[in-house]
Amino acid sequence: MDGQERDLIALHAGFALVAAVVLLAPGQLAQGWRLWILLVGYDVATLVIVLVRGHDRWLRAWWFAAVTSVFQVVPDAFLAEGLGTLSFPADGAPDLGPVTASMALMWTVPLVLIASAADSAARRRGAVAGWVAAVVTAGLVFVGAEALLPPLGIWEPVGVTTIGGWLAPYVLPPELLLGAAAWWGVQVTRERHPLLVVPVAALVSLLYTGALAASWLLLERGLLA
Repeated sequence: MDGQERDLIALHAGFALVAAVVLLAPGQLAQGWRLWILLVGYDVATLVIVLVRGHDRWLRAWWFAAVTSVFQVVPDAFLAEGLGTLSFPADGAPDLGPVTASMALMWTVPLVLIASAADSAARRRGAVAGWVAAVVTAGLVFVGAEALLPPLGIWEPVGVTTIGGWLAPYVLPPELLLGAAAWWGVQVTRERHPLLVVPVAALVSLLYTGALAASWLLLERGLLA
């Protein structure tokens, strides 16, 4: 394990601990503002660590993840407003249309984890291992998010089949695809001009949006049944 991997694990372990304390702590501060504090703090802490420690691979992965996270408001809005399968309860913080605005930052965390796991696997065991790691990590991270965040009132599935009342199976194939697409995006932009990330990230989010629509039709509506 190299220095970047140790720092990355330490940051995310610390972030998970702080997030649990902040989101579960009693008090009058609205949940939405707690999320903003956590997510802005995550981005600031990431930038400080990668710039001070010189972790260029991590910086590139974070930049791609952060830009993609902004575009991810579109598929979230599509689910909420277009399909009506997702709801964002009022959390006391601003919204972007039907989506709580903090979602523009929230996707950064899982996408960094996915890209970093894929990068570590690819450098040690080759390209195929990198792709496998991206998909497996996406499955673990997104299933974990679907299990932990809806009970906190951050979002909730609406009018769809769920497992345990929280996991909508139709979102899983698109989320696995998103993991692979994010890893592809990091690879094709890491040695290029930073602004190239913008169109590539937009393409990844567009692919994810289309995958959600197709998966909903096939799995939820039984198009081929």
